[in-house]
Amino acid sequence: MDLKRIGKTAVVLAIVGLGLGLSTEGSAAAKKYLSLGTGNPAGTFYFIGAGFASIINKYVPEVRVIAESTAASEENFHLILRKKMDLGLVAIHVIDPAVEKKMDLSGIRLISLGHTSDRHWIVRKESPVKGVKDFKGLRVAVGPPGSGTLVSSKTELGAVAGLTFDDIKTDYLSFTDSISAIKDETVDVGVVSAGYPVASILDLASKIPIRLIPYSQEEINALMTKYPYYVRVVIPKGTYRGVDVDILTRGISTALFCRQDLSEDLVYKMMKALYEHPKEKDAIHPQAKQWNLENMYRGADYTTKYISFHPGAVKYLKEIGLWKGGN
Repeated sequence: MDLKRIGKTAVVLAIVGLGLGLSTEGSAAAKKYLSLGTGNPAGTFYFIGAGFASIINKYVPEVRVIAESTAASEENFHLILRKKMDLGLVAIHVIDPAVEKKMDLSGIRLISLGHTSDRHWIVRKESPVKGVKDFKGLRVAVGPPGSGTLVSSKTELGAVAGLTFDDIKTDYLSFTDSISAIKDETVDVGVVSAGYPVASILDLASKIPIRLIPYSQEEINALMTKYPYYVRVVIPKGTYRGVDVDILTRGISTALFCRQDLSEDLVYKMMKALYEHPKEKDAIHPQAKQWNLENMYRGADYTTKYISFHPGAVKYLKEIGLWKGGN
């Protein structure tokens, strides 16, 4: 796939997905309208969510799923818990602070697990920054309020570099604003946590020379040892223009969560729609290919300690012989 065309392709898919979500095919009164929380338009969640909505709307005619742009993981998670949203893409690490706060998680269920959200620390090519420890005293974008990116920024800076937000000048920027701030030189380090290749970073790299700041193997080991939801990810050289070395970073598995009270039959049909039309799903975005049956349990050991699979997902996984739980 030509990576330079991903941004344009993804935008078209997002528009198509959102348009289908607002369609009035057939009798609107007979359809159940569902909201699906995605993320910032500069990230991967936005395109994955719009594409998923489009597929579900096509193959589950009794519903219309409307993909909504949000602050991403943490906001989606809490909106589902408060019954203000029906479905949402969520990086699973946001479960940790909810557990620490002893929040009631009984109202949310797991549908499936898929792509990883990959940490991109971005600097201009001429920046003297070589590693995360060099962030001390600098102006660093850490993610917007309500985002999983903000949660993980705190975690990662502490685990790999012993830094707190008091050690840096924090900018609570969305992915879009973070990219603009790197372009305008109003931050020293930008951040995007999304499955590579990210369209907005592809666009940035086509306009100015950039570098990505890697983690060392020791830093990744420390992170993964302390936090079981992290996985090792390598962003291949050449993914972004001018980034000519492999970048070692971390990923966090993304879950598709839903309200506990969605019907078993509806969730079962959504699973069939997403997993039995792989060509349409995989065309959404390069990371959509990771939403496959092989990755169904990547991160499940951690997630299901707190949030169980929805009965509709269980029914589908049993039907295809992939259920790993009890009877």
